[in-house]
Amino acid sequence: MYASHLLVPRNASQQAATRYRPDLRRLYASDPAVRAMTDFLHDPPMTAAEDCTLDRALDDMFRLGMRAFLVVRASTVVGLITAEDIRQARRGTAGYVGEIMTAAADMPAIDWQTLQQSRISDLLEIFQGAEVHHLVVLESESAQCVSVRGVVHRSRVERRLRA
Repeated sequence: MYASHLLVPRNASQQAATRYRPDLRRLYASDPAVRAMTDFLHDPPMTAAEDCTLDRALDDMFRLGMRAFLVVRASTVVGLITAEDIRQARRGTAGYVGEIMTAAADMPAIDWQTLQQSRISDLLEIFQGAEVHHLVVLESESAQCVSVRGVVHRSRVERRLRA
């Protein structure tokens, strides 16, 4: 579906050690969809290594106020891990992020150009139709290079619509 090598954006600075503070301004269904995106060019993505333990990843998510991390290997995004994935896996035997993550090729995604032309109502249709909780926003830098530009969280969109 997308290039096999997804990169963290070049302009993204180092992870902040402070708790993430999302935009809480009210959204309307007719608003541009980009208003709902966490743009990694301005808010660096939170990441976990494939060999990070599930306990450590979950602790970091709670400490930072996050529900999902990109999983990376040497600046390449290889997947996505959510708090819910970890909660479910802890009942089983998995011990590392790389064992239970959603692989990059399987991550629910939307192209940056498509997002720019969409409305919040379009995002809601995608979330409801695909029953996903996060949409990774991908931006093509070249034919072989795609970066993860940002993410749209379903729960934040829904909360901001009700605000």
